[in-house]
Amino acid sequence: MQTDSGLSHIILDFDGTCTQIPPIFEAYLDLYRKGLNDSGLNVTISEWQDAQAVVRQHSPKAGWTVAGCPSAPAAGDPYVLADEAVRLILRRRGATTPVPIPPTVHAQAYDEALAPWREEAFDTFSRLVDHGVQLHFVSNTGTKFIKRRLRDLFGDGNPLTAKISVQSGAGKFRICELSWGDQIAVSTEATRRFQALPVAYGEKPLAETERPIYLRRGAYFEAINRVLAGDFDALTNTVFCGDIWEMDLAMPYELGAKVHLLDRAAPFETYCYERQALVAYGDRGKTSADLSGLLDWL
Repeated sequence: MQTDSGLSHIILDFDGTCTQIPPIFEAYLDLYRKGLNDSGLNVTISEWQDAQAVVRQHSPKAGWTVAGCPSAPAAGDPYVLADEAVRLILRRRGATTPVPIPPTVHAQAYDEALAPWREEAFDTFSRLVDHGVQLHFVSNTGTKFIKRRLRDLFGDGNPLTAKISVQSGAGKFRICELSWGDQIAVSTEATRRFQALPVAYGEKPLAETERPIYLRRGAYFEAINRVLAGDFDALTNTVFCGDIWEMDLAMPYELGAKVHLLDRAAPFETYCYERQALVAYGDRGKTSADLSGLLDWL
């Protein structure tokens, strides 16, 4: 089904895109440090604050390196900032090999400092579904968690939740090729589309970043393939909505989709280079301060 404008799908990021970061970021960062200390790393308050300040100073030239390759601005949100800050601390301490951070550090802080939905989420999602738009979440965050948050938003038993699909395990931060082996993740045609992607955005790095913006994110592509059931022709009638341009939107645009950038609020404001990219996209790119801007695509 399509709207009068031809729109069929909206594919949403979750954290920051649909949630409010300002009310919880300080609590999250405090809880993250507590988790580090509980795991035996013993990070002082001053050490933690200084590391955050240094990461902020170098972002967005410095990228998030959780998977070994810069994939997003290092201070794009508190979750990225915390991960890069502890990596900096470990380097300063002379760690010569990667020190694994227990995943429970983020998970516990994330659950205890739960980011509320954006205030306009309920009304916006309801109106989009009423217009026949299929909504999908494609996120690094787990499926069960997002489905629980949707029940919190709409209430138990609301039929709207059955009309919104959730695809976790997106691995948007992973700069990698497609999976290979006995079980082929995508079709030959989808593989051709992925392999046609340039390795990075533009002929030279953007002035504000001075680093490549990598496009070939194989795990993210495979998640998109699952959502669209392999129908990549549907991308021309699809809008991707996210709050971090290079991680959420840059590859989908190159694949032929429309994209919508949600503003990040202080102290994690959207960078100039992200806005410049959307301007260059012309009528295939929009930005807005909140989710209700998605209604402009109808």
